[in-house]
Amino acid sequence: MSKDLMPLKEYLEDARKRKYALGGFCFWAYAYGMSIAEVAQRLNLPMLYIIGDAEVKFFGGEKNAVAAARTVAENVDVPVILHADHFRSFESIERAVDAGFKSVMIDASAYPFEENVARTSKVVEYAHKAGVTVEGELGRIAGNEQKLSLNEAEAMQTDPDEAKLFVEQTGVDILALSIGTVHGEYHFPPRINIPRLQKISEKVSIPLVMHGGSGTPEDKVAEAVNFGITKLNLATDLVKTVGKATAAVQQKPGFGYSVANLYAQAYVDLAAYAEHKMRLLSRNIR
Repeated sequence: MSKDLMPLKEYLEDARKRKYALGGFCFWAYAYGMSIAEVAQRLNLPMLYIIGDAEVKFFGGEKNAVAAARTVAENVDVPVILHADHFRSFESIERAVDAGFKSVMIDASAYPFEENVARTSKVVEYAHKAGVTVEGELGRIAGNEQKLSLNEAEAMQTDPDEAKLFVEQTGVDILALSIGTVHGEYHFPPRINIPRLQKISEKVSIPLVMHGGSGTPEDKVAEAVNFGITKLNLATDLVKTVGKATAAVQQKPGFGYSVANLYAQAYVDLAAYAEHKMRLLSRNIR
């Protein structure tokens, strides 16, 4: 009998109460995922995977992604959470919930406030019936293009008063914020808006999430955790770690192609990166 995946809500509620955070690690293949899960087990932390539409396709669909995560869960003694990240349609959320995801994010942040509320509320109603945690997003997080001026970028950030209304009107369990981080790599010096986060944290009591964790200064991450951030999404740095490791090993004299020769170092480097981030985020409880 397969070991089931866990909802995210209770773990992040504990994290907010005790002022620590979980790393949400991008999940795109079983072997990479298992190397990180072994670290989580060693540190006695829940294993939290995030997976977007693109990664789901690599698995061949939501059911296969769930099966891979459940296989990880069978091989570790810590809770395993599979979180659908930045799903943008009700239909994709339906597929994820029906496939066995216990945590989903509906990203309707590109819509006006009222439409975001309506779309998020619909997902909350459906997912909560199945005992599934729901993350919503308010404010826009810059993407790879990052062509906005600093004033324009700040105007996209989450408004504290709107955040309070959004949580009250949707019933979401977790709220993703825009406070200056970016998806992908930074092409300008990061400016993380801690004062804005502090204002939001004063108005919103549910767990808060920081997207775009790759490249974000670690002192700012630690500060953000003290003001309610309970999950830090990590994807780009994981891909870079694997890419650099596989590129470097091919330049070594005598390298010969085999699965072990090409990927073994990547697993080691990925585990080391994951351990560093897990220790950083959980240092208040360790």
